[in-house]
Amino acid sequence: MVRRFNNCIRLRDLRELIDYAAEKYGVKPAFKEISPDRQIIEHNYIQLKFDTEALGTKLLADGLDGKHFALIGESTYNYVLSYLSVANGVGVIVPIDKELTTDDMVRLIQKSDTEIIFFSDCCAPFIADILSQCPDILLAINIGQAKPNCSFLYLNTLVDAGKKLLQEGDTRFTGITLDVNKNCSILFTSGTTGVNKGVMLCQRNLATAAYSALSLFVVPNTSFSVLPINHTYEFNIHVLGCILGGGTLCFNDSLKHVKDNLKLFKPNMSLMVPMIVEGLYKNIWKETARVNLTAHLKYGIWFSNFLRKIGLDLRKTLFAPVMENLGGQLNFIVCGGAPLNPDLVKGFDDIGISVYNGYGITECSPLISSNSPLSNVPGSVGVVVPGCVVRIGDIRADGRGEIQAKGDNVMLGYYKDEEATRLSFTDDGWFKTGDIGYMDHKGNLYITGRAKNLIILSNGKNVHPEELEEYIVNMIPYVQEVVVYAMLDEQGNESVITAEAYLDQQITNEVGWEKASEMFAEGIKKVNRHLAAYKRIAKTVIRETEFEKTTTKKIKRNVLAQNGSKTVAPNKEVVKDA
Repeated sequence: MVRRFNNCIRLRDLRELIDYAAEKYGVKPAFKEISPDRQIIEHNYIQLKFDTEALGTKLLADGLDGKHFALIGESTYNYVLSYLSVANGVGVIVPIDKELTTDDMVRLIQKSDTEIIFFSDCCAPFIADILSQCPDILLAINIGQAKPNCSFLYLNTLVDAGKKLLQEGDTRFTGITLDVNKNCSILFTSGTTGVNKGVMLCQRNLATAAYSALSLFVVPNTSFSVLPINHTYEFNIHVLGCILGGGTLCFNDSLKHVKDNLKLFKPNMSLMVPMIVEGLYKNIWKETARVNLTAHLKYGIWFSNFLRKIGLDLRKTLFAPVMENLGGQLNFIVCGGAPLNPDLVKGFDDIGISVYNGYGITECSPLISSNSPLSNVPGSVGVVVPGCVVRIGDIRADGRGEIQAKGDNVMLGYYKDEEATRLSFTDDGWFKTGDIGYMDHKGNLYITGRAKNLIILSNGKNVHPEELEEYIVNMIPYVQEVVVYAMLDEQGNESVITAEAYLDQQITNEVGWEKASEMFAEGIKKVNRHLAAYKRIAKTVIRETEFEKTTTKKIKRNVLAQNGSKTVAPNKEVVKDA
């Protein structure tokens, strides 16, 4: 069927993107950030253009053409500046998660052949340790606040020097014609199910990501950046999307300050992952309970929904006090990175905030599909975006199969890993996402699980753990996190389906560990009544600590289970037969 999308300009590369934004949006703030003394600092679109050109010119003047630059730090203007300057004609940018251990950073730096490191102040304490283990590093540049008596170069110093070169007529950077199909960025996958691989993206990929995002969403005046900026979801969709759409992107300085910074910046939108969306929603009800207004809010939602049925929408008025705690202007949230409970979509919609669930993968730059104001089908991950096409491969009897993608958003391949690249594509050139799903007759895409997480029982039946996890979370309200996996029987077959959960600690503390375990086991028995016999959960485990996660809040399943057998975490647990 023919899909309707927003009219959006499609640019060739990020150089064109910056030039376009500077000309169209001028001195409008492109970014806002919070200084160490809690002052708001603004950077406009013209400044972004000239700072990028200045830094790029200086890096080329210093003979760094073609080098690989690691970029480690929090979300700041200087982070964006470093990324764009390198990717737009200097070399290859390698964003690295600042939350990794030093050993992991060293491994990725070595794996990516990095020779230059950009780092922020928060990383300064361990940079010397990294340099001692990476003899090939030629230069380390601090992109944070300038401090005296430091042996490292500072980004602002390089930018100032680059401006002088530009004034003298140096065109070695501004005169470059970019090869849109050449690798300009290496992004390491988060490793939720295995070893990190370096995804190579080119200018064509990055420009397509911004174009695809704006084909679905009109960028509002102000947006709030809360996710790690090293991930493609945040940088390619949020940062580049805001530049193309002319929005002002406000950087959150800490997850501890999300509530305060929402009030400070008063954003119209944000990109989030389900865990943050769920946290915001729970905080709304916790705050309501604290002031003894839970019944009042429930009645208000009922009354509002009744009025909406007869065409009267008073949500902005009725729920203004709730909205004030979120900045007062938040209209919508785009959510991705993990499955989203449809109840959260409805819960936010009840109070006047739209939540749109999308789907992407780093190898696809990352956007593949999304719900949007143009079409929103809760439970699905929306329609496939322009610049990408999707098919369902290896379709099974239940109509589900592997989601496979092709288009200008698909990566060049994995850095220095031809075998992994070969295995990730079909013989006819489609990228194999590893996600299982289906598409309805209206073109909405649904994800039902990961191929690598699939439980294959000895009787040949397939069980998607994500399906069972959704049942558990929806039916047992005190379950905070849950993972379903299969223990091996004596013959080594996956036959003992197990649910391991982290419960609401208030419940656990009130009733005690043994009672909480019994409650969970009883709850699973109720869940089992809704499941086919072969899908039923046989054992339950409760744990004392949350599951280990990536920085985008995805549970690291490979830490929990290896080859289908459980690896017991070093924490208190109770195992019960369900």
